[in-house]
Amino acid sequence: MTNTMKSKLPLTMAALLACLPLTLSAQVPQLLNYQGRVAVGAVNFQGSGQFRFALVNAAGNVTYWSNDGTSVNGSQPAAAVTLAVTKGLYSVQLGDTSLANMTAIPNNVFNNADVRVRVWFNDGVNGTELLSPDQRISSVGYAMIAGTVPDGAVTGAKLANGAVTSAKLANGSVGAAQLAAGAAAANLNASGQSAVPAGGIVLSAADNPALVSAGYVKVGTVNTSDGWEQRSSVGAPSARQGHCTVWTGTQMIVWGGKSASGWHNDGGRYVPATGSWLPLTPPGSLLGRIEHTAVWTGTEMIIWGGAGSFGYQNNGARYNPATDTWTPMSSVGAPSARTRHTAVWTGTEMIVWGGQSAVDIVEKTGARYKPSTNTWTALPAPAAGLDARHLHSAVWTGTEMIVWGGEFLFRPLPGIFDPPGTIKPVEYVLLADGARYEPATDTWTMWGAPNTPAARRGHSAVWSGMDMIVWGGEDANGPANTGAAYRTATNAWALMGSSGAPAPRVQHSTAWTGTQMIVWGGYDVEGNVYSRHQDGGLFTPVTGAWADVTTTGAPGTRAGHSGIWTGSELLIWGGSSAGTYLNDLWSYTTGRSMVLYQRP
Repeated sequence: MTNTMKSKLPLTMAALLACLPLTLSAQVPQLLNYQGRVAVGAVNFQGSGQFRFALVNAAGNVTYWSNDGTSVNGSQPAAAVTLAVTKGLYSVQLGDTSLANMTAIPNNVFNNADVRVRVWFNDGVNGTELLSPDQRISSVGYAMIAGTVPDGAVTGAKLANGAVTSAKLANGSVGAAQLAAGAAAANLNASGQSAVPAGGIVLSAADNPALVSAGYVKVGTVNTSDGWEQRSSVGAPSARQGHCTVWTGTQMIVWGGKSASGWHNDGGRYVPATGSWLPLTPPGSLLGRIEHTAVWTGTEMIIWGGAGSFGYQNNGARYNPATDTWTPMSSVGAPSARTRHTAVWTGTEMIVWGGQSAVDIVEKTGARYKPSTNTWTALPAPAAGLDARHLHSAVWTGTEMIVWGGEFLFRPLPGIFDPPGTIKPVEYVLLADGARYEPATDTWTMWGAPNTPAARRGHSAVWSGMDMIVWGGEDANGPANTGAAYRTATNAWALMGSSGAPAPRVQHSTAWTGTQMIVWGGYDVEGNVYSRHQDGGLFTPVTGAWADVTTTGAPGTRAGHSGIWTGSELLIWGGSSAGTYLNDLWSYTTGRSMVLYQRP
């Protein structure tokens, strides 16, 4: 048997690609295609041969890999790979683990510049012989490209997220030419800073540790005044009142309402960041309506109930602004049709309670709606003594729904001295009581507290984080400008006097800024004439004091409009005034104290 190779075919492209690290592409096979020729004596071998393979260095005294993993310092592997040999020629894919006694080739083998294939052969008669010489693995033309990486070859798509860190960037390697327009300013703004020259002044809404850390010095404060600004109405929904409004965190969504042309089932979306209106696809078969409720879930607006041209409704839908699509709500288990009810969002469910279900019928029923399952669950009967009502208020505290006030309707039965067939008129009773509903235990608790404000209907209510603050509406004397703050922790009311408060009104808008309650617009009643307002007030619970909302540049008088706090401004939209329906949009910003920082 000869112990020399008569010939060796060049490596194929597949073998060369197999040398590249698999991390470059999961589609690159980790194999080397190797072919050779072996002869016994002067005769080409024919049949099954036993082969052993190793990848070694140029001197042959270091083993990088062997077919069974046993070779050390260039020694012969212990186990052989059986291959078919035809007329002296054989072919094998080194690293093919589907073959017996063949292990995979590690990527790091080819971190070495000179790698050679060493082969041992056994014909089954003459024992195992080392074939010579070792064959060096070489590259081919296209594989050389990987060694040079031409400009533009490595794109963003080839880089893993987070692969390029600051440690990999040389000092000064990122210059102005490498930054997108406005990128540096955006980065500074994100941390409350700006590119300010020495001696320059920066205004901050509050004490700003980031500015101090950057070397700025606090030099004082300045008070800014409140103000109004008219926003674009291009693309806004048509004029109306009695619509619903929610704030998503980035958009104000309005839907429904009524105008001289009838009840609306359309709406629109306003984006303060761009100052533009976006369309809102109408919800198909959902009828137009007023006096319905709307809540924001974090991803969807849920509207339910209300009244329209077809009477009272007990249906609704969910609107997703991200996709501009509507999802119908199940009516199975839903409360009876009604209007002038309340709805709160708990974080997982919408709770509907009370309202008017017929001309002279009000309700003390309700239900919980869960969007994740599209199901309703009826609320238990309320606490003993809690009357049915409409035009009441409700807030969510984080654990409970609190309802208060409103109006009870009932028709007295005929007396024994009344003529047969007598139908007595409906009587209206203003209410000054309330109850707390806890979903976790599915229970109601009736409550009464000292300093309860006067009974009323149509008032507004906000939750401050500690108190339910109610204000305005109609009491026994007509429109009111009084109110109170109910604190759940102490079960007590703190009455709000009328000193400094806006004039009495109903159908006004109310919003909570985080520190103050803003009241604006609405109307009071002077005989049979509706008197609408274009003023308002700011109530601060900490001090118990009112401050006027400026009328300079304010919108025109109106009622039945919407008012939404965005986190930085109050948006006023729609409503009506003296028989004219409106669709103009205004923003109001409160006066505040700004902190002055100077760059040394």
